[in-house]
Amino acid sequence: MIVVPATKNDVDEVVRNLGRTFAADPSLGWVLRKASDPVGIFTAYYDIIVREALEIGNVDVAKEGDDFLGTAVWLPPGVHFSTRSSLKALPLLRHTGTAAPTLLRYLRATTTVKLPFPAWYLAVISVDEKARGKGVGSALLDAGVERFGDDAAMLEATSARAAELYESRGFFPLGELKTPAPTPEIIMWRPARSTAS
Repeated sequence: MIVVPATKNDVDEVVRNLGRTFAADPSLGWVLRKASDPVGIFTAYYDIIVREALEIGNVDVAKEGDDFLGTAVWLPPGVHFSTRSSLKALPLLRHTGTAAPTLLRYLRATTTVKLPFPAWYLAVISVDEKARGKGVGSALLDAGVERFGDDAAMLEATSARAAELYESRGFFPLGELKTPAPTPEIIMWRPARSTAS
């Protein structure tokens, strides 16, 4: 298995994977459970996000031969997805049906979290269903940790299993983020490491 920077040629596979994965996510997937096509909505949303992330951040893909195994999207300190991306995603709301009010409450809750200092941000990490339990998530996380080195980093864990993985890489919980989903997300960060000897 290798972890490499994604290219534009990887986008379709990456967003298909993200669409399937987040439709089943215990937090975000639960929010859109009443939508008629959660996989389609997430796929369209992540198409917007991943294309912008290729320009402003880092998108990694894990592969084995020609097989796609997973992806991670990191934003450098001080970099955020643009208003342009939000506006592109806005038409997707009409496809959420009765899930729209829950989605808006979720977005309101998750966008309130801001660290008062610069930090790398793991916006997305996803492992293809066929590759789970094979160390793909660890490899993707390790590639990000290697990239940001001694800098601070932040992420949210949507399951206890994910939180354990992040803790094993030096992240620790700051607290729970209450959303409309039944399972709270865990805000985690890894503090900057001093480079002084």
